[in-house]
Amino acid sequence: MQAVKGMVLVEGVTYRIVRTSRAKYDVVRISDDSLVGSFQSAPRLELSATKIDARLLRDIARTAIRGAKTSWVGRLEL
Repeated sequence: MQAVKGMVLVEGVTYRIVRTSRAKYDVVRISDDSLVGSFQSAPRLELSATKIDARLLRDIARTAIRGAKTSWVGRLEL
């Protein structure tokens, strides 16, 4: 199952948030349609950066969760 959950803008770059399964999301950079990493939002936040550094992926995940682009329910411990 894949569903686009929305777009987020971080450090001047737009990323697409794609839900791949329950609480799991891929992050795709819009400018070159490149998968740059993924994250899991439950039971705790887990990051997997591939083409960007982990700090940037954490900021993208945080922005997506705070912007209601995920199905997150709970506190964000970042």
